[in-house]
Amino acid sequence: EFKEAFSLFDKDGDGQITTKELGTVMRSLGQNPSESELQDMIYEVDAD
Repeated sequence: EFKEAFSLFDKDGDGQITTKELGTVMRSLGQNPSESELQDMIYEVDAD
């Protein structure tokens, strides 16, 4: 399940989720996060 969810965010399949990819998904869900908010979201969950 986690791999499937991750692949929805990782549009180019490189194993990483960029702020652009996350922003695209968030906007498709009706949200409008700023670049700073996207960076913070990724920073909070990024293990490396």
